[in-house]
Amino acid sequence: MLELYDYQDQAIIDLRRAYSSGSRAPLLVLPTGGGKTVCFTYMAQQASGKGLSVLLLAHRKELVNQISTALKLWNVPHGIISPSHPATQHPVQVAMAQTLAKRVKLDRSGRFMFDLVIIDEAHHATKDSTWGAILEHNAGAKLLGVSATPCRLDGKGLGITSDGFFDNIVIGPSAAELVEMGRLCAPVVYAPDRMVDLSGVKKRGGDFVAGQLAKAVDKQAITGDAVTHYRRYCDRQAAIAFTVTVEHAEHVVDEYKQEGYQAAVLTGATPDKERAQMIRDLGNGGLHVLASCNVVSEGTDIPAVAAAILLRPTASYALAMQQIGRALRTMPGKDKAIILDHAGNTLRHGLPTDEVGWSLNGMQRSGKVKLKTCTCKAIIPWSAKKCPGCGKVFYSADPGTENSGSTRDLPITKSGELVEMSPEKLKEIRRQRYQEEKRAASVDQLARIGVERGYKYPQSWAKKRFVELHR
Repeated sequence: MLELYDYQDQAIIDLRRAYSSGSRAPLLVLPTGGGKTVCFTYMAQQASGKGLSVLLLAHRKELVNQISTALKLWNVPHGIISPSHPATQHPVQVAMAQTLAKRVKLDRSGRFMFDLVIIDEAHHATKDSTWGAILEHNAGAKLLGVSATPCRLDGKGLGITSDGFFDNIVIGPSAAELVEMGRLCAPVVYAPDRMVDLSGVKKRGGDFVAGQLAKAVDKQAITGDAVTHYRRYCDRQAAIAFTVTVEHAEHVVDEYKQEGYQAAVLTGATPDKERAQMIRDLGNGGLHVLASCNVVSEGTDIPAVAAAILLRPTASYALAMQQIGRALRTMPGKDKAIILDHAGNTLRHGLPTDEVGWSLNGMQRSGKVKLKTCTCKAIIPWSAKKCPGCGKVFYSADPGTENSGSTRDLPITKSGELVEMSPEKLKEIRRQRYQEEKRAASVDQLARIGVERGYKYPQSWAKKRFVELHR
């Protein structure tokens, strides 16, 4: 049997209160690795125990399998709706969203109508999506959405007023709080002090166009650099490399193999048995690096992963944090998570432990986080009880030195190098970027800066920014 942690139990209490207050469709927010599957499968167990029919929706085979495994641990008999499973009459069903959407269109018997519909990775559930047809078919059901990043690729929220499905939001502890509790590993982030040049790469649907992006980042220098930094910071530890395309993933794997590492490509077309073997090998040392294109960015629970190698720049906060989250899960002997951010996503979106204010309308970033400097010179949140760099434990009588904002202890970087990306380092880079903009003597000079940074409309940005800087 599974067990609930205190914060998970509180989240369920809050969800019940939401339903009791009249909500039909609350949304539960927990960071990646916070145990969302445990929470919502427990809710499914409780509902089925009351004689209700329950549908649990997911959009990937890995997620369907994980949900099924959790239901078994809660002793919940259930069926699976997917092309590879026979139909059953169980009142609890775990469904591949794409498969069920096709069957719903042909259903005239009410067979696919349920009392409670639970949507995993609910940030995908929009009215014009695969989920939309299923939820419309179950218009009389209560809903429960779960997500670590409750916003769409374009940053819009998931609430009814944002043309979504949800009418209430329950927010659990933040990633920083879960790190402090010991439920997530402390991330140690290394990133470049300048972003990859994405001038000429267009955006579509809230993110960069994959084909154009691949041409911009799939270069010998970038991939080779990734191998060098992997060897330096997490040599032969289990890592997932996130790439733009399958071809990009193959190039990355070739580079690692040439340097003597065991590496493989995981794609949506990889057979289930081979996929399962890859994940086992990643956990037992038989595989060092698994390169993936949009397959394990969400939901996949592989605690043995010690590092995330970000080779795909993304304009989506949700995608960036989902990828980083693959390395944050805890396991015995794992005291930190290494994030090698070659894509510069930290500069776009901030650190994974930065506070974010979630609402049904999307996200709102919080203000400045109070920091302290460890004796090893690592800059960490003031509330941290243990330094992720050297392991020092902080007591109330030994709080560390409050950081005054000085940059004298910041790492010295050179071209092509990744440096540990602390909150203070990120602040300094943003200050430098502001100074660079301030020195621009004309709109055209500012537009050239926008081109170097990969802005979609550099001239429009420059005109607006120039006015802001010279009011």
